[in-house]
Amino acid sequence: MAQETAAGRRSGVARWWALGWISVTQLMMVVDGTVMNIAVPSAQHDLGLSDVQRQWVITVYVLAFGSLLLLGGRVSDVIGRRRALLIGLAGFTLASIAGGLAVSAEMLIAARAAQGIFGALATPSALALLSVTFPEGADRVKAFGVFGTIMGAGSGIGVLLGGALTDSWGWRWALLINAPIALAAGSGLLLSLAADARGRGRIDMLGGVLSAAGLTALTLGLTAAESSGWGSPLTISLLASGAVILAAFVVRQCTAAQPLMPLSLFAERLRSAAFTAMLAWGVAILPAFLFLSVYLQQLAGLSPLLTGLGFLPYTAAILITVRLVRPALRRVTPRVFLAAGLTLLAAGLVVLTQLGPDMSYWTHVLPIFVLLGLGTGCVQPAANSAATHRAGRVSGVAGAVASTSQQVGSSLGLALLGTIAATTTAASLTGTTPLDLHAATLAGYQAAALTGAVILTIAALGVFLLAGRPEIDSPKETP
Repeated sequence: MAQETAAGRRSGVARWWALGWISVTQLMMVVDGTVMNIAVPSAQHDLGLSDVQRQWVITVYVLAFGSLLLLGGRVSDVIGRRRALLIGLAGFTLASIAGGLAVSAEMLIAARAAQGIFGALATPSALALLSVTFPEGADRVKAFGVFGTIMGAGSGIGVLLGGALTDSWGWRWALLINAPIALAAGSGLLLSLAADARGRGRIDMLGGVLSAAGLTALTLGLTAAESSGWGSPLTISLLASGAVILAAFVVRQCTAAQPLMPLSLFAERLRSAAFTAMLAWGVAILPAFLFLSVYLQQLAGLSPLLTGLGFLPYTAAILITVRLVRPALRRVTPRVFLAAGLTLLAAGLVVLTQLGPDMSYWTHVLPIFVLLGLGTGCVQPAANSAATHRAGRVSGVAGAVASTSQQVGSSLGLALLGTIAATTTAASLTGTTPLDLHAATLAGYQAAALTGAVILTIAALGVFLLAGRPEIDSPKETP
């Protein structure tokens, strides 16, 4: 009996260690979605990146990550979750090292794509292992609370870490720092997690290829508009190809025996509204982060470290808002927070359109970060709750689709708003009364931010109406 009790205590301790190492692993994936926002201006100067290549350093990571997330989850179910997590972690680390040692734009962009691919394998595995390690009870609530708080702070940690490392050791260490962290995390995972059995079933590789190819074609089409124009044959063919391929993906999900994204998920209007809100959120946040990072460093003249510190109010606003929204979701329908959050995000982008070359951080930039943080704090918990509302046994898939919507929105938003910013800047430099470079750059950011604000305003109204059926307007489950 004493031996069984001691074994139980060891098992209990091991799973909390597992929570810690799973959180570290997943935090590394989340941080790398934003860490290069601060480091990329320095990388651009060092490697001679064009503005389009600078944008792709950010875009390619979220594109690869988002388009392969559903496939990664299915692969982890079949090959075993611990095995998938360790493979994803190893591949992510090697890609980080390659990116940190990059000698050209092409090498850096390829490394970032590889990071996204392996991150898409590791992330679903981490979430599944956490669910299995803490199957029920108060410990499960505590574990997911700790994990959610760490992930919620991930974007802020990313920009702060990127600023500190770039300022102290150079932009390369924003990527190379992953190596020692991953080595420690991998060792900890091996010691704290027991090996799990392989699963059964087939992997819908065709569906995975179609989704990745379709989203890549759309993103390339939006980016090609910068150099070729919106009406060029190249732009039109890429956008049309992307639409056709994604239509084929939808057909495949209707016919596949084990689809990556069961279309029945979209039958629930509240859940569809949650997916739409996450997509719209992604369209806004990463482009705004990139614009503000470039503004603070290249126009306002702040160091990378001060730029990273400048992003902290965003994280603080998220943490405060989430603590208020989560209990309120027991009494207020999620659609209110989804629509309000998107409206706050739109307001933040409207304020961004007013930025000038010599404006104070405290009066003009800080309100943007606060509004973006408040909006995120409303959207994220409400969307996560609504995405799994009445999902039953497919709750995990529903959560994965919500995460995929967010990443896809980020990649498409970066491509669309980045292209609008670049074309507006070019037009401002060559117009009948050409502006100087800083003023032209700001004109591009203002046009892109205004477009983003319009998209978010339309999305806020659409989400509110889509999720408005009385019978699902007040979900009974606790988020």
